[in-house]
Amino acid sequence: MSGDDRDDRFGSAYVLEKTYTGQVDWSLFFVYSRREHIRALLQDMYIDNPDPDLIEGMWESHDSGESADLWLIEHGRCTGRVDLRPFILTADEGDSAIDWTGFDAAVPAALNGPPLKHGEELRLQDAAAYFQDTARVPADFYPDEPVRYGMQVWVDGNMLDQPYDHFTDPDPEPA
Repeated sequence: MSGDDRDDRFGSAYVLEKTYTGQVDWSLFFVYSRREHIRALLQDMYIDNPDPDLIEGMWESHDSGESADLWLIEHGRCTGRVDLRPFILTADEGDSAIDWTGFDAAVPAALNGPPLKHGEELRLQDAAAYFQDTARVPADFYPDEPVRYGMQVWVDGNMLDQPYDHFTDPDPEPA
């Protein structure tokens, strides 16, 4: 490993974590290697999903205080966090939108390091040490149960692939 903490054994990814605490605690994890994947997910969740009830549920969760953190992982180290909530805009007259200009200004277009790929787990270097001094940390299972490339949901201690049933995968695995 060089003096700049880069280690190519660890991948780089954008991790969109949406967490809601209510009757059931859950976190959705979307782990992808390109900013465009995250843009496509947000567009699907809040605007274009074919299920209007799902879109309505996303907006209700957003308005009820659900988190929307985008973790920037480079070479297995968290190099930043972007709170996406300010870019998800609700309007009283029902015309909700996403502030793509603000999103693009806040989220780097590319990450340093080897991009995480299909079938790979996101491994973090010294996750406990990094997150001990931050105000916001990823879900409780880090670093014991890593997330992998794609979509997962954590519900009351169990990791499931359920989001694939509801959201359009912005980077489907080649056949």
